[in-house]
Amino acid sequence: MRLLSPALGLLCGRTARLWRRAQRPDWSQRSSSNAHLVPASVWSGRAGGAVQRRAASPAGAARLPGSSPARAAAAPLGAALAAPQARPAGLRDLSMSGPEETDTQDLQGASGAGTRPEGVPSLKEIEQLLNTGRPSCNHVDEVWPNLFLGDLVTAHNRFVLWKMGVTHVLNAAHGTAYSHGGQDFYGATIDYYGVPAHDLPSFDISQFFFSAAQFIHNALNTPGAKILVHCAVGVSRSASLVLAYLMINHHLSLVEAIKTVKEHRWISPNRGFLKHLRNLDVQLRQRKDC
Repeated sequence: MRLLSPALGLLCGRTARLWRRAQRPDWSQRSSSNAHLVPASVWSGRAGGAVQRRAASPAGAARLPGSSPARAAAAPLGAALAAPQARPAGLRDLSMSGPEETDTQDLQGASGAGTRPEGVPSLKEIEQLLNTGRPSCNHVDEVWPNLFLGDLVTAHNRFVLWKMGVTHVLNAAHGTAYSHGGQDFYGATIDYYGVPAHDLPSFDISQFFFSAAQFIHNALNTPGAKILVHCAVGVSRSASLVLAYLMINHHLSLVEAIKTVKEHRWISPNRGFLKHLRNLDVQLRQRKDC
């Protein structure tokens, strides 16, 4: 009997588990939007009404999918979350605006009209032009005679600058976390000009177009001088200032300036900088026509 007692205990335990499983409710029905099995009684009567009320309430709509039984109303809840939210009056979301809508609105102040001036490309067309070609992997490139466009790796290496013969440095990321340049850093052998620009579409880089162009112009008019224009990566802030210089001092259109620089280096100014460059293009065209 002592030998049989363990076997009998196992048999009784298994019988008890089978009996408890037979007493459980019907779990065969599940919600199409739920990953867990749910008794059929939950989706009917008072329990189902409670789920529907929670999904319809603002508190229920704010829940993440899968965090509560509100997933039973996944279709209407998903539609509510996907619907665009109302934006406060006076605010514009430039990232969600269509290219043509942004073109017209941004050029109204520059041209005095609601239509795009003839010959001025749209933002979409400019971005398509910028996306052509192969991205370069160089730290620095000569994009105009004695005018170098580069990154902070080159700017922070004074020995490399000495070998290149650089006499002027324009830092378009002056004062930012990754920029250590300054007149004290370069000493008396290099003329330094810092532009405290941030690579954000909301930043107004146009306030530095003419002062930066003047610094570049003075440097290149100095016999034997070479200038490095740089930011962190050398494709957005510094590239925008070089484009502005070519437009202001060499009377190139924005498209011509971009093509000139892209022959030597891949650049990618952010969308906000492109808008300011387009406005500059319009202003210079109007000044030329006067």
